[in-house]
Amino acid sequence: MPYRHGRWLLIVVLLGVPLSQCSELQWPEGTPTPTPAQRREALAALGYRAAPGAEWQWAEMSADPDAVDAGPVELFAALDVQPIGGE
Repeated sequence: MPYRHGRWLLIVVLLGVPLSQCSELQWPEGTPTPTPAQRREALAALGYRAAPGAEWQWAEMSADPDAVDAGPVELFAALDVQPIGGE
C-alpha cells in the first residue's frame, strides 16, 4: 500500500503474477491515511482479507537510493492476505 503522487494505493501482489495484472484500489487524491476499517473494506472489495495474525507493517523507501539521508521517501505499508473464503 504505497503513497505516491498524493494518493494511497492498495495493491494485492501475488507471487508469480505480473504487477500489471494484480488487483488494486486507489483512494482519491488528498485522502488522509486510510483507517484500518477503510483498509479492510478495500481488501474485501478486492476479494481478500488479512491472513490470521497478520498486522500492517509500515516502512519508508528512498525514492533515490543514492540520497538515502537527504532525499524524499515514499511511505508504504504491507500485510499478508488471503482470499476471502480461502486458506
